[in-house]
Amino acid sequence: MKIFKQTLLILLAFISLVACDKNDGDSTNEIEIKASINAKWVVEGTSEFKSFEFNESGNYIVVMDNTVKSTAGPSILFGTYEYDNNQTVILSDFGTLKLSDLGAENMTFIVELADGTVSDIILKASKKEEMESSEKTDLLCRSWNLISVNGASVEGTEEELTVLFSKGGTYFVEFVNPAAEAEGGLSEWNWSTSNQTNIDYLWNAYGEEGRGTFEIVELTDRSLKILEDFGDGESELSVLIPLKN
Repeated sequence: MKIFKQTLLILLAFISLVACDKNDGDSTNEIEIKASINAKWVVEGTSEFKSFEFNESGNYIVVMDNTVKSTAGPSILFGTYEYDNNQTVILSDFGTLKLSDLGAENMTFIVELADGTVSDIILKASKKEEMESSEKTDLLCRSWNLISVNGASVEGTEEELTVLFSKGGTYFVEFVNPAAEAEGGLSEWNWSTSNQTNIDYLWNAYGEEGRGTFEIVELTDRSLKILEDFGDGESELSVLIPLKN
């Protein structure tokens, strides 16, 4: 009887170790895949989808092509995403992406829309070239919440917004309480100085009038302070903190 108990204990310990190893492996695999998809992926060929972008903050941006899109929804979708450890990425208020092939520079996946308005779509996308990593670039590229402008809180106002910067050059703004005259949207950015203290941005929809520059006054893993000079003694100091999803 004593021998039986000892054998049983050894067997249970072995099963426990195997289970732990499997869970650790699953966890590692999930982390690796989430890190791999954190980029901007440009869809190849003709499709109603132009690009999919993911970041470490847990947000996604889907850009639709107005010339071929078959749905009546918005052209730019923004939300949160989760990886369910089954080669599937779940995008809030959108649907799922089932990864069939994920490489360093290319990705093939199946799009399943949550509303079922479109049949499953197989897409292939290539990773957009990213700017070089640096301490400031790595700190900046995430999702941020605007909390104040010139010392005044914006919480609950029309100025409350979320900002996303990415290494793919994406500068995205979404208003929490949007007004008709403040739409937000998708822009591009790059460092305008070698010491990475100033940023140039361009809102493509507005041509040269959509071009501007602002100064990074402070950048840490806890806060971002941006100073934008509009001329004639008019400027705005915006304070942002990392978005928590």
